Amino acid sequence: MTRTTKKLSAQTTVTTVASGQKFPMTDAQGNVTLITLDNLKTALLAGMSLDAIEDGIFIMTHRKSDNYPIMYKPHKWTAQQSAGEIADGVVVVEGGKLLVVAPTECDSAGLLWSSEAVSGGGVTTTDRVTAYSDWAGKTNTAAQIEKAACQGASYAPGFCAAYSRTNANGYGLTAGKWWLPSLGEMMMIYANMTKINYALSLITGATQLSETWYWTSTEYSAARAWCLNLSIGDMTNRTKASNRGRVRAVSAFIS
Repeated sequence: MTRTTKKLSAQTTVTTVASGQKFPMTDAQGNVTLITLDNLKTALLAGMSLDAIEDGIFIMTHRKSDNYPIMYKPHKWTAQQSAGEIADGVVVVEGGKLLVVAPTECDSAGLLWSSEAVSGGGVTTTDRVTAYSDWAGKTNTAAQIEKAACQGASYAPGFCAAYSRTNANGYGLTAGKWWLPSLGEMMMIYANMTKINYALSLITGATQLSETWYWTSTEYSAARAWCLNLSIGDMTNRTKASNRGRVRAVSAFIS
């Protein structure tokens, strides 16, 4: 009997694996058997649940049927999105705190913090420990947008205050429900950045967090505000009216 073989180079290359496909395995005696995708996963993971990598991360939406706020685990989001749900943002739950990270941000050119040196009314400190302990992004931003120098979508506090995400009925996290994160809140984002970006990758039209520096609502002085580098976790302060930085709005799990 004549056997014919195929070279691997002649095989079709695929980018996905169907559930019905099987993989060849060879034992110590050279015997070839087939294993299913599910069984291969089980063997490789040794019983570890993939859902564990999603711990503390959810995708929030205001359900279009009744506008009720819901948090879905990331692996359940694709089906909801296909059914027409719109993501409000990515929810991070950690250390008794909850934060919703916006799906998009200002463009890569960045924004000024303000048009001039201004005491915005938020937490102001030159001490790094005190700055890291600031979780008052919402109240910081509310005070800052009262200042003409911070108003409008061209400036970091104003951009966040004007940010909006709504479902097909116009309900959701609308303008006024978002704020410029404080340094403590931005540090929470940095600590969960990989998981947040994974969830963002599942949201249509979302942009991932970049490994660069972002403005916070924690002020250093009238002329400068604190920022955080999401590449190495380095906190610095920069001039509000002359430095352009990335801006990502945050919110709460609210109706």
